[in-house]
Formats: sequence, C-alpha cells, structure tokens
Amino acid sequence: MDASYWILITHIVSLFPIFVFLWSYKQRKDAESMFIFLKFIFCVTFSLFYHTEHVGGVETVGGYSIWTLLDGYSSTSLIFTTTLYGLRVRPPQYYITSYVIDTIILILYLFNNTWLLITWLLILSCFTVGIFKWRTVYRYILKYPCWSGATIVLGITAATFYSVAQETEYIIYHSAWHCFIFLTAGCGSMLRYKLDEELYPIQRRQQLDSI
Repeated sequence: MDASYWILITHIVSLFPIFVFLWSYKQRKDAESMFIFLKFIFCVTFSLFYHTEHVGGVETVGGYSIWTLLDGYSSTSLIFTTTLYGLRVRPPQYYITSYVIDTIILILYLFNNTWLLITWLLILSCFTVGIFKWRTVYRYILKYPCWSGATIVLGITAATFYSVAQETEYIIYHSAWHCFIFLTAGCGSMLRYKLDEELYPIQRRQQLDSI
C-alpha cells in the first residue's frame, strides 16, 4: 500500500476522543460534549478532503485552496475549543470564548502568510485559559497523575511531529501528528469526564431486573 494513504488512515484515531464526547453526553447530558463532538466531526471531514490531495493528487470539489482554508481553520479552532472543554470552562463562557477566538482565527486565515501569528495566538490563548483554570489543572495532576502525564507527553509529542513535518517527510510526520493530537484530545477529555463524575455525580436510575 502506498505510504501516502497513512495520512488518511490515521484519522481513525479520532474515534477515541469522539467516543469520549458521546459517552460523556450519554451519561451527563452536557451540551458542551455534543458541541465539541460536532466540531470534531466537521474538522475530521475537512481534513480528509484536504489530505485526499496528497494521495495520488485526487481532485476534490471546490479546489485545493478551499480545503486548505477549511482544514487549517477548523483544526486550529478545534485545538482551542478542546482546550476549553478539557479544562472545564463552563457555559456561557465556553461558547462565547470559543466563538470569539474562532472568528479571529478565521479572519487571520483569510490573509496570506499569517501562519506564525495564528500559531502564537493559539499558544497564547491556550496558555491563558490554563492560567485561569489552574485549579482544574492542579486537580487533574493530583487525582489522575497517569492520565495527566499521558496528556502532557502526547501533546508535546504531537507539537514536535507537527513542527518536524513542516521541514521534512510531510506524509510520515503529519500522519504521526494526527495520531498524537487525537490521543491528546481523548486523554484530556477523559480527565474532564472523570473529574466531573467525581465532583458532580449524576444520579442514574438503577436497571430493573424484573420483566
């Protein structure tokens, strides 16, 4: 099989965070989980169309530049929104902050050569949220050190592979980026679910054994 297909196959790893979002919504009926689930679905779809161009140069509807814009915008937006979700930012701040940063990112993507500015905006935004939610970060590390360590290590590894992919062997390293960034999202979402279950347990009906 052509190695270029790995850049499409690695999207399968996105099923991990997607499952966590659906499970959280099923168990807790929180609208935030459904919101991030839908953003994830759209982002993965845009990414598949974008990377189809890397597999034998298959042409897609709308042209390469359209999917480049949609993939770049949606993936950057999703990273920030997932950070809000993982750090347990509550509504309405969750939706307001996500919308504001999403719009700024979209505007920047409409200009040429703004990749570096967008990257620093993303880093600064995520770091700022982490500072405001330092108690949540502390609770994660204290209560779930393994999941917290995995999230941090996977996130750093994902960032490393993304940086390397810009310089050499794009298909290989960007495929690895897909795997590690999806795993990071999944682990971070598991942290949120576990802490919410502990702090705000949901009273669920017991299953009846009688017919």
